[in-house]
Amino acid sequence: MAFPQREAAIVGVYTTEQARGLDRTMWSLELEAIKGALDDAGLSHTQVDGLIPMAYETPLNLHMAWAEQLGGRPITYMDVGNGSSAVAKATNAIAAGMANVVVIYFANANNPNGPRQLKMMDKAPRVEDWQFMVHGAYMSVWYAMWTRAYMHAYGTPQEVFAEYPVQMRANAILNPDSIMGPKGPITVEDVLNSRMIASPLHLMECPLDNDGGYAIVVASKEIARDCKKKPVWVLGGAEATYTDSYKTIPSPWDDPRGQAVRRCSDMAFDMAGVSRDEIDVAGLYDCFAVTVARDLEEMGFCQMGEGADYMKEGHLYRGGKMPANTDGGLMANSHNGNPSGMHTIEVTRQLRGECGARQLKDPRIGVTLAQGWSVHGLAGTLLLAAD
Repeated sequence: MAFPQREAAIVGVYTTEQARGLDRTMWSLELEAIKGALDDAGLSHTQVDGLIPMAYETPLNLHMAWAEQLGGRPITYMDVGNGSSAVAKATNAIAAGMANVVVIYFANANNPNGPRQLKMMDKAPRVEDWQFMVHGAYMSVWYAMWTRAYMHAYGTPQEVFAEYPVQMRANAILNPDSIMGPKGPITVEDVLNSRMIASPLHLMECPLDNDGGYAIVVASKEIARDCKKKPVWVLGGAEATYTDSYKTIPSPWDDPRGQAVRRCSDMAFDMAGVSRDEIDVAGLYDCFAVTVARDLEEMGFCQMGEGADYMKEGHLYRGGKMPANTDGGLMANSHNGNPSGMHTIEVTRQLRGECGARQLKDPRIGVTLAQGWSVHGLAGTLLLAAD
């Protein structure tokens, strides 16, 4: 059975303020995001009949709580997922008649990443079973090791990876809603002279850690045609998981057979009938530069070991053949705990032509990659097209 191309579309997107230490609750951010995305679409909360929250460890009673907030009517489609795969699953549900309007949402408030969020137990065991922090490490340390491994295996100079945050800061400067844009441009020297976090990663090579919320509305083609703005059509999408959440390190880390990102990307591109060369704009999960390099390889934009060269040649940056993360990405726009849908929102805005100073020239087809938990551990790929 083929993927239901153009049977559903993204019709509304919204992002709340993104910043550290917002004086807000998670619920208030979620409510603002959902209302904002519905208003962007020109739809009422009474039309929502599908929900995909992306809260951590989502229980079904969370869907029940929001059913009450949305008017006390039956919600007929409930799911979980990351940003890209959630849109794909919403499209499938709509095509199957399970729902007509699905809202995907997330918010984070005063829940920082890393060990700071954990309660210290007063006796052993001080961490839960299968808790990756038993190693005394969090994300930056893992990605530092993977960065070092990549540099060793493929002879990549550190300056190539240090250039990535420089380019993302340049994108963020064109995005008035970004966190780091107002701080102005940076250079490779600035990056390499910033505080060491976990060798070889410096402070400016790490993602942000902030509060904020966002929402995406997906609707059937019949509803999408009457919405306030032009629909952005869903061409294909898939998800996959492979390695676990930082609990083990797969060996080899760069398995030439590929992992979750390769599987879901191959599936999504096959569903969409789109080639890699047809992509005009990309939203790629970019918690660290090495993640981008490996994802480019896994997604089929280059061969194994060529991801860093792809970045060095400028293909991802403004003026390149596939500009990515034009909002500044996770290092300069926002990393609000689970930013896996932020890339889909930015690509949607690019395909609508509403990005202002950072708008690309007439992009028609976009790809988004949501990823999390470990390099290629949990992934979703989504292909979108302008109306």
